[in-house]
Amino acid sequence: YQTGEPERSLLLQRLVGHGNQPVMPPAGPLPAAQIETIRRWIDGGAPLPGRYSFGADVLPILKAHCAQCHGDQSPSSGHNLFDQQVMRRLVEPGKPEASVLWRRLHGLDGLPQMPMGFVPLSKEKLASIRAWIEEGASFEPTAPRTHWAYIAPVRPTLPSVRKGAWVRNAIDRFVLARLEQEGLAPRAEAPRTTLIRRLSLDLIGLPPTPAEVENFLGDRRPDAYDRLVDRLLASPHYGEHMARKWLDLARYADTHGYEKDPMRTAWRYRDWVIDAFNRNLSFDRFTIDQLAGDLLPNASLDQLIATGFHRNTMHNLEGGVDQEEAHHYVVVDRASTTATVWLGSTLACARCHDHKFDPISQRDFYAMSAIFGNTEIRKTGDARVSEEKWGEPEIRAPLPEQAAQEQTLLRQITRLRERMTWNTPEVRAERARWQAHRGQPVHWQSIHPKIRSQGLTFELDATGAAYVAGDLPDSAEYLIELDVTSPVTGLVLEVLPDERLPNKGPGRVPGGNFILSEVEVNGESPADAAVSYAQTGYPASGLVDGDPGTGWAISPRQGQPHRAVFQLQGPLTGRLQLSLFFADPTWKKHLLGKFRISLTSDPFPLRELEPRFESQSLALAPVRRELRQAQWRLDKLRREMPTAMIVRERPTPGPLRYWLMERGEFLGKKELVEAATPSWLPAPSHRQPVNRRVLARWLVSRDNPLTARVQVNRMWEQIFGRGLVETSEDFGTQGSPPTHAELLDWLAVEFMDRGWDMKAMTRLIVSSATYRQCSDADKVLLDRDPRNELLARGPRFRLDAETIRDIALQASGLLSTKIGGPSVMPYQPEGIWNSPYSGERWMNAKGDDRYRRGLYTFLKRTAPYPAFMTFDAASREECVVRRPRTNTPLQALALMNDPVIWEASQALGEQMRRRGIEHGFRACTGRTPTLAEAKRIRDLKSSLMEKHGKSESDALALVANTLLNLDETITKS
Repeated sequence: YQTGEPERSLLLQRLVGHGNQPVMPPAGPLPAAQIETIRRWIDGGAPLPGRYSFGADVLPILKAHCAQCHGDQSPSSGHNLFDQQVMRRLVEPGKPEASVLWRRLHGLDGLPQMPMGFVPLSKEKLASIRAWIEEGASFEPTAPRTHWAYIAPVRPTLPSVRKGAWVRNAIDRFVLARLEQEGLAPRAEAPRTTLIRRLSLDLIGLPPTPAEVENFLGDRRPDAYDRLVDRLLASPHYGEHMARKWLDLARYADTHGYEKDPMRTAWRYRDWVIDAFNRNLSFDRFTIDQLAGDLLPNASLDQLIATGFHRNTMHNLEGGVDQEEAHHYVVVDRASTTATVWLGSTLACARCHDHKFDPISQRDFYAMSAIFGNTEIRKTGDARVSEEKWGEPEIRAPLPEQAAQEQTLLRQITRLRERMTWNTPEVRAERARWQAHRGQPVHWQSIHPKIRSQGLTFELDATGAAYVAGDLPDSAEYLIELDVTSPVTGLVLEVLPDERLPNKGPGRVPGGNFILSEVEVNGESPADAAVSYAQTGYPASGLVDGDPGTGWAISPRQGQPHRAVFQLQGPLTGRLQLSLFFADPTWKKHLLGKFRISLTSDPFPLRELEPRFESQSLALAPVRRELRQAQWRLDKLRREMPTAMIVRERPTPGPLRYWLMERGEFLGKKELVEAATPSWLPAPSHRQPVNRRVLARWLVSRDNPLTARVQVNRMWEQIFGRGLVETSEDFGTQGSPPTHAELLDWLAVEFMDRGWDMKAMTRLIVSSATYRQCSDADKVLLDRDPRNELLARGPRFRLDAETIRDIALQASGLLSTKIGGPSVMPYQPEGIWNSPYSGERWMNAKGDDRYRRGLYTFLKRTAPYPAFMTFDAASREECVVRRPRTNTPLQALALMNDPVIWEASQALGEQMRRRGIEHGFRACTGRTPTLAEAKRIRDLKSSLMEKHGKSESDALALVANTLLNLDETITKS
């Protein structure tokens, strides 16, 4: 029977002889009055005797619809419906029509229908209340029976079935038993073209190429399907496809969120997830690394990166934000997300009060929050003079090849430093000369050189100081020429303040700073340099390293004199040409405004600023030069290394605690609650203070009845489009009951018994006969089971946003197969971004980056990629377990007009020009077109060329665009 729908119920259809079926029972039809009684019973929800209890069936309905007026706090009319004594006055056991509760729910006796001002209760919920009253309106003397999801799963016995030949594995027994119970039969196996496309989309998120389809069709080995499954599971694209779903759960994004929404570097976590799926990291390790990687002994870089799961929380960087309050929102988000992802529970509902439907107390919520409230906080800024900001740790996270290069350079630097201590005769002799000069001042001779630079003028005063005027170009070379008769061993550049310069200089830009990129004498860099003061990140070594991207600067000490001393490669006489280069690629126009040059013949000119012999020995200069270059390469390598946001625990004596906040208000701190796992679930077996590591291990232990069920249900949902529990985000009393409860429990136990092996479970599901069914259905089946809850046919649903884009790129041959790396910015319309707080702009990607998989598209929380949002993608501001799946005209418009899709259409059109019309159809749908379909495609091409004057290339591009828009292209099966 179909609850509430008599005409669709098989029971009633057989009793009246529907269609060509004989009337049941064979001995003769039931009296019309009895049939009408059955009809009314089905129409009223088909309640079964003895099934209903107040705590499990009635109380959740009352809490959901009546709590606002008739709850514990000041109930309207004095009727607290959660009080059993009150309820006993409102119901007449066995007599629904005589019960006040029943009559008020129906608006009888001239009184308003309850709940007043809201939508009436559904037929099914009214049927539950009626059945409870009819059964005697009994109240449990003890606590209501435990909700199914909070009882540990036990491996059920495999059910017996009549058509055992159809069964391929245990999954099929549960499905077929239910179908036989419902009087249904499974569909035939899908065609091989459908199977390879379905498998490819489910396991790697990409359609098969025509060549891959041909290879599969030509593989007649008995295990061809299994080989295909193994090949796809081994593909690096498997990890990409599985990661996309997980990133919705992890609320991964490339910006911090809130109004300011600045960029963040988070992609190393995304790549860790891809790699974890590809190397088939067991789900228990996958869980522990993400929730507590930093608490593991000798935590690896990968385990630290994994803790980025909870760094994906939004971070408020607005001005004037209370930092403690902002961090509180981070903590409660982490507690709520953990419960949603691993427990399938709406823990956040208990932030302000005890959960209305599930046995989750407010104390449970803050006990869970205490587990996440002890992470390391890094404070920047001074609240006394500006604003203090709270942040969390970031670490350098080199890629494997970068880590190898770093180790090579560190070994090289160690060897060069050892060479700096060599004590050769040449070094000993030079050291003796240095000792003789030690303590004596360096004598400098000022000069009046000739100075020139395009567009600039140089005004020299009596001391030889040059004031610079004229243009302010982006970059410049100051060319200084002088003739010397005595050997010159070194020179000093004095940068001088001047009232005529911004902020007194010595630079010419507002603020008074400058960046001197490089110094050369007669086309060569000096042997070494030393400065009296250097801005952080702009040391003296930047003057002689040959890199215009480095240099010397003096912020925040503008308006003061500074010195840079240079030791030449050897004594020079005659015509000298000194070049000062200002060519920083980032900070343009940072030129010097006033300076003076002086020369010396002292053999050790650097001793004025550098007291160590090794730093100015000419004998060691080649080693110093190599060391400087190696250090420069190391610094450059480290600057290029990506960073990763991580979570790190603070050392704290005693158990962790967090404030329970009255009504969920940050200022309503009521009492400190000790960290604990949720009280409504079995406690961890090992009693010890609870932290993230204890929590993570408990989540993936057999003590926990939810985690395995929740995860296998999500895996099922990803493949079939609907979970065995449809509300995959909510396994509580308000969630949907499982359509196949025993199958769900069997899968959960199997998952744990297989060592939480995710690839093994995926292989098991896609190897079943249930999965391999064709997805078409006749009218009878669609009427009986429109949403395929009974699994009498294969999965069929519109694909996700990123997959639709990937299909177009794959079909056209444009797809870049690069794995991982920074997020990219493919084309999006102008004006989507508006970042008034910064100069951040959407910069359309170049080259192959335009054609990366949708997984890698830069995601700004306040302005998500519009083409993806059209197809129901998440903005990632919070954890999303289940995306909605809509079908709107905007989606068709996007597929027809999105420049990315149009580029794919042009590329696919060119392939069709070379390989034929059928190639394009096969690239999009995975199958060969029928004769009628092929004719329609050719007719479309001809029509475009003849009636609309299109060239063949343009016509084929439009044909390809049409194929990419086919329902069959963007739908699985």
